[in-house]
Amino acid sequence: MHLTDSNLNARLSKALEASQQAFATFQQADRDYSAKAALCQQQKDAAEAAENSARGFREQARALLRELLGKPSKKMQELRAEERSAYTLAEDYRSFIDELEIERDEALMTMQEAGRTYADKRANALAIYAEGLLDHALDNIEPLLKALAMQKEVLNRQGRFATWLQQGFESAQEVVIAQIKQRLERRLNGYCLDHDADPVYQALPWAHGLNEAQQITPVECKQQRDRLEQRRAALSA
Repeated sequence: MHLTDSNLNARLSKALEASQQAFATFQQADRDYSAKAALCQQQKDAAEAAENSARGFREQARALLRELLGKPSKKMQELRAEERSAYTLAEDYRSFIDELEIERDEALMTMQEAGRTYADKRANALAIYAEGLLDHALDNIEPLLKALAMQKEVLNRQGRFATWLQQGFESAQEVVIAQIKQRLERRLNGYCLDHDADPVYQALPWAHGLNEAQQITPVECKQQRDRLEQRRAALSA
């Protein structure tokens, strides 16, 4: 149990489960995108290598042509055939690149949408957790309340010539609240939340790609989907 309040703890458990399922979906989408991006790059590299090979055969043919001074040669024919074959191979590789890029970009969008879903569910779980922690702290605030009440009483006993009245405070309670606010702010500014030691944060990991994913709005997602369909239609035309 992460929280002492059973109702809040039940809500938190449900939110954690939903977040973990969403994170698993994001991870799978991320793997799918990485695989398709790698395949797309592999195809581009293969096409470039074939084109480089074709250029190499062309340079060899030119060099041989200078040596032969226009005389026919079987070697020249072989080099030209190799050049044409390499260029054809490059064209074959490149004929699939547009299609692979669409699949890669679609996988990227799916990954980003899954990441945004996880980020939203994670934020909800953390909000429930923070609410429960605050409620628990307030349930155990009796010593602080006693100290504040004591301070309020001391200030009230200073009478109508009290310094705090001359400073513009309207009540002793206002003074006490101002003082504790300053002290709490100093403590909070110096406090470092240890995520590694917190079981809830450990159950809600943050991964590469999520920063970008959580910035994408539903409207932007739809616009990207529409552009993707337009590219697919143009490729099929």
